[in-house]
Amino acid sequence: MTIAEKYENMSVAEVQRLARQGDKNALYEMVWRTELMLGDRSNPVENCAWQDYWFEKAADAGHIDAKSRYARSLIQRVMDKDCRQKAMGYFQSLSDDYDAGKLSEDEKDDGIIAKIWLGVMLCEGYHTRRDAIKGAELIQTADALTKGFEAFGYSFLSKIGNVYATGLAQPGEAPSIDDLDKAIKYLNIAINRFKPERDDPNNRGYLKLTKEQLEATVAKKNKLKSSNGRDDANFSEAFEQRQRMMEISDAARQRTEADKAALARLRERLKREGW
Repeated sequence: MTIAEKYENMSVAEVQRLARQGDKNALYEMVWRTELMLGDRSNPVENCAWQDYWFEKAADAGHIDAKSRYARSLIQRVMDKDCRQKAMGYFQSLSDDYDAGKLSEDEKDDGIIAKIWLGVMLCEGYHTRRDAIKGAELIQTADALTKGFEAFGYSFLSKIGNVYATGLAQPGEAPSIDDLDKAIKYLNIAINRFKPERDDPNNRGYLKLTKEQLEATVAKKNKLKSSNGRDDANFSEAFEQRQRMMEISDAARQRTEADKAALARLRERLKREGW
Protein backbone atom coordinates (compact mmCIF):
# COMPACT_ATOMS: atom_id res chain seq x y z
CA MET A 1 0.00 0.00 0.00
CA THR A 2 1.37 3.41 -0.96
CA ILE A 3 1.45 6.34 1.47
CA ALA A 4 -1.31 8.06 -0.51
CA GLU A 5 -3.53 4.96 -0.31
CA LYS A 6 -2.88 4.66 3.43
CA TYR A 7 -4.18 8.19 4.04
CA GLU A 8 -7.07 7.80 1.59
CA ASN A 9 -8.32 4.86 3.67
CA MET A 10 -8.18 6.75 6.98
CA SER A 11 -11.29 8.08 8.67
CA VAL A 12 -11.95 11.81 8.56
CA ALA A 13 -11.28 12.03 12.31
CA GLU A 14 -7.86 10.35 11.99
CA VAL A 15 -6.84 12.52 9.03
CA GLN A 16 -7.85 15.65 10.96
CA ARG A 17 -5.98 14.49 14.09
CA LEU A 18 -2.76 13.96 12.14
CA ALA A 19 -3.21 17.16 10.15
CA ARG A 20 -3.49 19.15 13.40
CA GLN A 21 -0.13 17.65 14.39
CA GLY A 22 1.42 18.98 11.16
CA ASP A 23 1.66 15.64 9.34
CA LYS A 24 2.40 16.65 5.73
CA ASN A 25 0.60 13.66 4.21
CA ALA A 26 -2.52 14.29 6.31
CA LEU A 27 -2.48 17.97 5.35
CA TYR A 28 -2.29 16.91 1.70
CA GLU A 29 -5.14 14.43 2.18
CA MET A 30 -7.29 17.30 3.52
CA VAL A 31 -7.23 18.80 0.01
CA TRP A 32 -9.46 15.97 -1.16
CA ARG A 33 -11.74 15.76 1.91
CA THR A 34 -14.29 18.14 0.45
CA GLU A 35 -17.02 16.58 2.59
CA LEU A 36 -15.67 18.82 5.36
CA MET A 37 -16.39 21.98 3.39
CA LEU A 38 -19.24 24.27 4.31
CA GLY A 39 -21.46 25.60 1.56
CA ASP A 40 -21.68 24.50 -2.07
CA ARG A 41 -19.00 21.91 -2.88
CA SER A 42 -19.81 22.19 -6.58
CA ASN A 43 -18.97 25.91 -6.57
CA PRO A 44 -15.57 26.19 -8.34
CA VAL A 45 -14.57 29.28 -6.35
CA GLU A 46 -15.28 27.61 -2.99
CA ASN A 47 -13.56 24.43 -4.17
CA CYS A 48 -10.55 26.42 -5.28
CA ALA A 49 -10.27 28.15 -1.89
CA TRP A 50 -10.45 24.80 -0.05
CA GLN A 51 -7.74 23.28 -2.22
CA ASP A 52 -5.51 26.34 -2.01
CA TYR A 53 -5.68 26.41 1.79
CA TRP A 54 -4.63 22.78 2.26
CA PHE A 55 -2.17 22.73 -0.66
CA GLU A 56 -0.35 25.63 0.98
CA LYS A 57 -0.36 23.95 4.40
CA ALA A 58 0.99 20.68 2.95
CA ALA A 59 3.53 22.46 0.71
CA ASP A 60 4.90 24.47 3.63
CA ALA A 61 5.16 21.22 5.62
CA GLY A 62 7.38 19.80 2.85
CA HIS A 63 4.99 17.72 0.74
CA ILE A 64 6.55 17.61 -2.75
CA ASP A 65 3.43 17.01 -4.84
CA ALA A 66 1.60 19.73 -2.92
CA LYS A 67 4.40 22.21 -3.71
CA SER A 68 4.22 21.35 -7.39
CA ARG A 69 0.43 21.42 -7.68
CA TYR A 70 0.01 24.55 -5.59
CA ALA A 71 2.68 26.49 -7.48
CA ARG A 72 1.07 25.59 -10.80
CA SER A 73 -2.31 26.59 -9.40
CA LEU A 74 -0.97 29.98 -8.32
CA ILE A 75 0.45 30.93 -11.71
CA GLN A 76 -2.47 29.63 -13.77
CA ARG A 77 -5.45 30.88 -11.78
CA VAL A 78 -4.32 33.72 -9.55
CA MET A 79 -2.36 36.23 -11.57
CA ASP A 80 -1.36 38.79 -8.94
CA LYS A 81 2.12 39.72 -7.83
CA ASP A 82 2.16 37.98 -4.43
CA CYS A 83 0.90 34.70 -5.85
CA ARG A 84 3.35 34.63 -8.76
CA GLN A 85 6.28 35.37 -6.45
CA LYS A 86 5.10 32.63 -4.08
CA ALA A 87 4.89 30.21 -7.03
CA MET A 88 8.42 31.10 -8.08
CA GLY A 89 9.62 30.32 -4.55
CA TYR A 90 8.09 26.83 -4.63
CA PHE A 91 9.47 26.14 -8.11
CA GLN A 92 12.93 27.27 -7.00
CA SER A 93 12.74 25.00 -3.94
CA LEU A 94 11.74 21.97 -6.05
CA SER A 95 14.44 22.70 -8.62
CA ASP A 96 17.06 22.98 -5.87
CA ASP A 97 15.85 19.72 -4.29
CA TYR A 98 16.19 17.99 -7.67
CA ASP A 99 19.75 19.27 -8.11
CA ALA A 100 20.66 18.21 -4.56
CA GLY A 101 19.35 14.66 -5.13
CA LYS A 102 16.68 15.06 -2.43
CA LEU A 103 13.77 13.86 -4.54
CA SER A 104 12.69 10.24 -4.79
CA GLU A 105 12.28 8.57 -8.19
CA ASP A 106 8.53 9.24 -8.02
CA GLU A 107 9.17 12.91 -7.21
CA LYS A 108 11.77 13.68 -9.88
CA ASP A 109 9.16 14.61 -12.49
CA ASP A 110 7.96 17.35 -10.11
CA GLY A 111 11.52 18.68 -9.98
CA ILE A 112 11.85 18.71 -13.78
CA ILE A 113 8.46 20.39 -14.23
CA ALA A 114 9.48 22.96 -11.62
CA LYS A 115 12.63 23.73 -13.63
CA ILE A 116 10.53 24.31 -16.73
CA TRP A 117 8.06 26.62 -15.01
CA LEU A 118 10.85 28.48 -13.21
CA GLY A 119 12.49 28.97 -16.61
CA VAL A 120 9.21 30.18 -18.10
CA MET A 121 8.72 32.68 -15.29
CA LEU A 122 12.27 33.99 -15.58
CA CYS A 123 11.80 34.45 -19.33
CA GLU A 124 8.48 36.24 -18.84
CA GLY A 125 9.47 38.36 -15.86
CA TYR A 126 5.82 39.06 -15.12
CA HIS A 127 5.50 40.27 -11.49
CA THR A 128 8.77 38.45 -10.71
CA ARG A 129 12.47 38.93 -11.34
CA ARG A 130 13.50 38.47 -14.96
CA ASP A 131 16.61 36.63 -16.07
CA ALA A 132 15.91 35.42 -19.60
CA ILE A 133 19.30 33.80 -20.08
CA LYS A 134 18.98 31.75 -16.85
CA GLY A 135 15.39 30.95 -17.78
CA ALA A 136 16.48 29.64 -21.17
CA GLU A 137 19.16 27.48 -19.55
CA LEU A 138 16.60 25.92 -17.18
CA ILE A 139 14.15 25.14 -19.99
CA GLN A 140 16.86 23.65 -22.15
CA THR A 141 18.18 21.59 -19.21
CA ALA A 142 14.68 20.24 -18.57
CA ASP A 143 14.27 19.58 -22.29
CA ALA A 144 17.40 17.39 -22.17
CA LEU A 145 16.27 15.63 -18.95
CA THR A 146 12.92 14.69 -20.48
CA LYS A 147 14.45 14.00 -23.92
CA GLY A 148 12.01 16.54 -25.33
CA PHE A 149 8.63 17.65 -24.06
CA GLU A 150 6.53 15.50 -26.39
CA ALA A 151 5.08 13.46 -23.52
CA PHE A 152 3.45 16.50 -21.91
CA GLY A 153 -0.11 17.72 -22.47
CA TYR A 154 -1.65 20.39 -24.68
CA SER A 155 -1.53 23.39 -22.35
CA PHE A 156 2.03 22.68 -21.22
CA LEU A 157 3.32 22.20 -24.76
CA SER A 158 1.65 25.42 -25.90
CA LYS A 159 3.37 27.29 -23.07
CA ILE A 160 6.78 25.87 -24.02
CA GLY A 161 6.16 26.73 -27.66
CA ASN A 162 5.31 30.31 -26.75
CA VAL A 163 8.40 30.64 -24.59
CA TYR A 164 10.64 29.45 -27.40
CA ALA A 165 8.84 31.89 -29.68
CA THR A 166 8.95 34.97 -27.43
CA GLY A 167 11.74 34.27 -24.96
CA LEU A 168 14.01 36.97 -26.31
CA ALA A 169 15.60 39.48 -24.00
CA GLN A 170 14.47 43.09 -23.77
CA PRO A 171 15.21 45.24 -26.83
CA GLY A 172 18.95 45.86 -26.97
CA GLU A 173 19.89 42.82 -24.85
CA ALA A 174 21.35 39.55 -26.05
CA PRO A 175 18.86 36.84 -27.11
CA SER A 176 17.99 34.28 -24.44
CA ILE A 177 16.05 31.81 -26.56
CA ASP A 178 15.98 32.21 -30.31
CA ASP A 179 14.65 28.89 -31.51
CA LEU A 180 11.62 29.41 -33.70
CA ASP A 181 11.94 25.91 -35.16
CA LYS A 182 11.47 24.43 -31.67
CA ALA A 183 8.59 26.84 -31.05
CA ILE A 184 6.84 25.61 -34.20
CA LYS A 185 7.54 21.98 -33.26
CA TYR A 186 5.96 22.22 -29.81
CA LEU A 187 3.04 24.38 -30.92
CA ASN A 188 2.29 21.83 -33.61
CA ILE A 189 2.34 18.97 -31.08
CA ALA A 190 0.12 21.04 -28.77
CA ILE A 191 -2.40 21.64 -31.56
CA ASN A 192 -2.51 17.91 -32.30
CA ARG A 193 -3.03 17.11 -28.59
CA PHE A 194 -6.02 19.47 -28.38
CA LYS A 195 -9.15 17.86 -26.88
CA PRO A 196 -12.36 19.75 -27.78
CA GLU A 197 -14.25 18.34 -24.79
CA ARG A 198 -11.65 19.76 -22.38
CA ASP A 199 -9.68 22.60 -23.99
CA ASP A 200 -10.78 26.10 -24.97
CA PRO A 201 -11.33 26.25 -28.77
CA ASN A 202 -10.16 29.87 -28.80
CA ASN A 203 -6.76 28.73 -27.53
CA ARG A 204 -6.41 26.24 -30.38
CA GLY A 205 -7.21 28.97 -32.91
CA TYR A 206 -4.68 31.28 -31.28
CA LEU A 207 -1.99 28.57 -31.36
CA LYS A 208 -2.63 27.83 -35.04
CA LEU A 209 -2.36 31.52 -35.87
CA THR A 210 0.84 31.83 -33.80
CA LYS A 211 2.36 28.81 -35.53
CA GLU A 212 1.51 30.20 -38.97
CA GLN A 213 3.06 33.57 -38.06
CA LEU A 214 6.20 31.86 -36.80
CA GLU A 215 6.47 29.80 -39.97
CA ALA A 216 6.23 33.03 -41.98
CA THR A 217 8.92 34.62 -39.76
CA VAL A 218 11.22 31.61 -40.21
CA ALA A 219 10.75 31.77 -43.97
CA LYS A 220 11.52 35.50 -43.93
CA LYS A 221 14.63 34.99 -41.76
CA ASN A 222 15.88 32.19 -44.01
CA LYS A 223 15.39 34.39 -47.06
CA LEU A 224 17.31 37.24 -45.40
CA LYS A 225 20.07 34.90 -44.31
CA SER A 226 20.48 33.46 -47.79
CA SER A 227 20.62 36.95 -49.31
CA ASN A 228 22.97 38.73 -46.86
CA GLY A 229 24.38 35.99 -44.59
CA ARG A 230 22.84 37.52 -41.44
CA ASP A 231 20.38 35.95 -38.99
CA ASP A 232 18.65 38.98 -37.47
CA ALA A 233 16.28 38.58 -34.50
CA ASN A 234 13.36 40.97 -34.32
CA PHE A 235 13.61 42.13 -30.70
CA SER A 236 10.70 44.58 -30.68
CA GLU A 237 8.28 42.08 -32.23
CA ALA A 238 9.11 39.38 -29.67
CA PHE A 239 8.96 41.85 -26.78
CA GLU A 240 5.54 43.15 -27.85
CA GLN A 241 4.19 39.63 -28.27
CA ARG A 242 5.40 38.67 -24.81
CA GLN A 243 3.71 41.74 -23.35
CA ARG A 244 0.41 40.78 -25.03
CA MET A 245 0.70 37.27 -23.56
CA MET A 246 0.89 38.78 -20.09
CA GLU A 247 -2.30 40.81 -20.38
CA ILE A 248 -5.11 39.69 -18.08
CA SER A 249 -8.75 39.74 -19.18
CA ASP A 250 -11.43 41.36 -17.04
CA ALA A 251 -12.98 37.92 -16.50
CA ALA A 252 -9.67 36.51 -15.22
CA ARG A 253 -9.21 39.52 -12.96
CA GLN A 254 -12.72 39.09 -11.51
CA ARG A 255 -12.12 35.37 -10.94
CA THR A 256 -8.85 36.19 -9.18
CA GLU A 257 -10.61 38.59 -6.82
CA ALA A 258 -13.37 36.04 -6.16
CA ASP A 259 -10.76 33.34 -5.41
CA LYS A 260 -8.91 35.60 -2.97
CA ALA A 261 -12.11 36.66 -1.18
CA ALA A 262 -13.24 33.03 -0.80
CA LEU A 263 -9.83 32.03 0.54
CA ALA A 264 -9.91 34.87 3.08
CA ARG A 265 -13.34 33.71 4.30
CA LEU A 266 -12.10 30.13 4.59
CA ARG A 267 -8.97 31.16 6.51
CA GLU A 268 -11.14 33.07 8.99
CA ARG A 269 -13.49 30.12 9.46
CA LEU A 270 -10.66 27.60 9.97
CA LYS A 271 -8.89 29.97 12.33
CA ARG A 272 -12.02 30.01 14.51
CA GLU A 273 -11.92 26.20 14.45
CA GLY A 274 -8.35 26.19 15.74
CA TRP A 275 -6.37 25.50 12.59
